[in-house]
Amino acid sequence: MQLTKNFKLEEFYYSDTTKIKGINNNPSTKEIINIVRLADNCLQKIREHFNSPVTITSGFRCEKLNTAVSGADNSQHLSGEAADFVVKGYTIAQVIEWCRKNLLFDQLINEKDEWVHISFNIFKNRKEVLKYNGKNYTKI
Repeated sequence: MQLTKNFKLEEFYYSDTTKIKGINNNPSTKEIINIVRLADNCLQKIREHFNSPVTITSGFRCEKLNTAVSGADNSQHLSGEAADFVVKGYTIAQVIEWCRKNLLFDQLINEKDEWVHISFNIFKNRKEVLKYNGKNYTKI
């Protein structure tokens, strides 16, 4: 199902881990609505600004998948409100800086200089920007 000009729903729930472990990671209607909001308000705008492919490395996660990948118990991935991604040809720092200045978001996290985590919540967006080094979160 096409969500935006550049994103399909399948990109948000595909996972190699689900294939290996036989986990059904299909989102509910409520979760799909959150995914659409995230795609519209954040990821499509990122794609258009950088004019480069945006690869989602982790999107929606059901509870079993979240546990399998050691996700946080309160992860916004569980509700379809978060995605981890990279933008081809751009550094994590470049993407974070543009998002910080140009998007409405809940959290924006530089995850170990390997990918960006972004979340969007229709009711409250804290505009919290963090860096995660594998052990600790710090505000940036």
